[in-house]
Amino acid sequence: MNAAFDQIAEYAARSPMSRSTLRRDSGTPLVLTLLSRFGRTVREWGYTTSLYSHRLRGRHPGQLLGSPDDPAPGNATLGSAIFGGDMLFEGEQHALKEEFWIRLDSATPAFRRYAHSFHWLQDLAQVGDQIKARDAAETILGWWLPFGEDWFKEAWDAETLARRLINWLTHAPLILSADDLVYRSKVLTSFARQTRHLMRVWRDTEPGLPRVYSTAALTLCGLLLPGGASWLNRGAQELERTLKDFILPDGGPASRNTADAIRTMQLLILVRGAFQERGDDLPAWVQTTLDRIGPFVRAMRHGDGNFAQFGGVTAEGGHGTNAILAASEAKGKAIENAAHTGFQRIVAGKACLIVDAGPPPGGNYAARGHASTSAFEFSNGQERLIVSVGPASRRGPMPQLAKLARTTAAHSALVIGDRNSTRLMDDGRLGAGVAETLTIREVMEESVRLRTTHDGYLKRFGVKHERILELSSDGTRLKGSDRLFGPKLRKLSGQQVLLRFHLHPQVKALKAPDGRITLETRSGKTWIFDADGGNAEIEDSLYLSRPDRPEASKQIVVTLSKEGAQRGSGEGTNQPICNWVLSEMNI
Repeated sequence: MNAAFDQIAEYAARSPMSRSTLRRDSGTPLVLTLLSRFGRTVREWGYTTSLYSHRLRGRHPGQLLGSPDDPAPGNATLGSAIFGGDMLFEGEQHALKEEFWIRLDSATPAFRRYAHSFHWLQDLAQVGDQIKARDAAETILGWWLPFGEDWFKEAWDAETLARRLINWLTHAPLILSADDLVYRSKVLTSFARQTRHLMRVWRDTEPGLPRVYSTAALTLCGLLLPGGASWLNRGAQELERTLKDFILPDGGPASRNTADAIRTMQLLILVRGAFQERGDDLPAWVQTTLDRIGPFVRAMRHGDGNFAQFGGVTAEGGHGTNAILAASEAKGKAIENAAHTGFQRIVAGKACLIVDAGPPPGGNYAARGHASTSAFEFSNGQERLIVSVGPASRRGPMPQLAKLARTTAAHSALVIGDRNSTRLMDDGRLGAGVAETLTIREVMEESVRLRTTHDGYLKRFGVKHERILELSSDGTRLKGSDRLFGPKLRKLSGQQVLLRFHLHPQVKALKAPDGRITLETRSGKTWIFDADGGNAEIEDSLYLSRPDRPEASKQIVVTLSKEGAQRGSGEGTNQPICNWVLSEMNI
């Protein structure tokens, strides 16, 4: 079956022309969202009562029926820090004492979610002394049990609860190896109480990856806790339905964040492992979904294994990506035309071009999206040349980067009037802007050409942006053309139009007297950038291979001439246009 998928993908990539139009999802209506939040608030009041605590009682499980292996390795350094008496998370540090959970009020919400999700068990599982790791895990969990026995919002939030149950199940050897039967009974009883609550609140998670977590947790508990048939039936049914909505036909997530696809694979691997441990028949949709996601994840990687930084994914993609891909057993080559998600990939010679050719995510997925439509990244072998700035952490050395890194200017894209192609709202969500994109992919004898168009600047400036990228078959020449057209070109009057090409930190840039820019890579290869229709300069930039690690870099900024070139066809006249080329110099 995988071979057949490869043949279909190869045929689609070689067909002379493909055309796709994507429209941004408007999301859930505001009224429904407000009603849902009101209903959740009312229910949460009921969870605090003694009557609800009584309703969580039931059969006490005597043991777990299995513990699937987590394919993603943890961080042994962070696990060792726990031995030293500290829990670390994204630069935040808190001492581990008996009153640790009570004193968490002083921590940030992100740290509290991390601690209550017990994700740190993954790190303890990597340290060399597993006897010491079990003692630490059981001690910290022993402090938590009386603290988290009954519902309180932060620890029993549906997504945090789901993540905690998954971590308890996958790292059960760390928390259930004690000879203390009373302790073991308390842990197993808590397992059952929390799962009964999850059965009621899994819908409270946001659509997308949080919903995948809640339904996967319910499925795992149904498989691995005695008497969990009803949890399994509901969990598996809703997990399948969630995946149909979240994972698009090309294997990419509706959030357009590759890291979400990787985490979904991790959860499906755990579900598959639990079915296998139980000896039950694995539902066909589990492996089928893994087989769809694998080629998409591979498509978003450059030759050096790092990811194109679109949609909020870091260059590293998330801890354990290689291990997760290997464990998924998902075959299939990297997809080249991800027409449903809106990404394009061209590989020629040693060169790799990855383009964001779709609208940003809408609705519930917009909180982490980037205004990066029509941006691209370009690499040659193990070396990246044109990049994006990359997502930044609010808890990093430069907190202001968290918002700036999501702007259009932080990507290798066209910017009008220092505005984003899609607005960034004060609450962090993406607002109005790109509503529709058109992508035309042509395979020619000596090159592959992409033509992308978006309407992100149409309402504000009366124009659409068209970008043409053409990569030669040997990968040594990338030609580009950027054009603005539309019914109201006069609205562009007085607005500055810039093209930004962010360079990887290991690329050295130098402007020659003739106006061309020379790029030298670490291996000594030389590339020449030349622009016709604008003035190219070298400016400072930043690059984040990790959200908390900004590095100084450079960018090429092309200021389009106001006169523009009087060429091309389409709506209106006086079309500002810039042709540019990036070519490898043969020495």
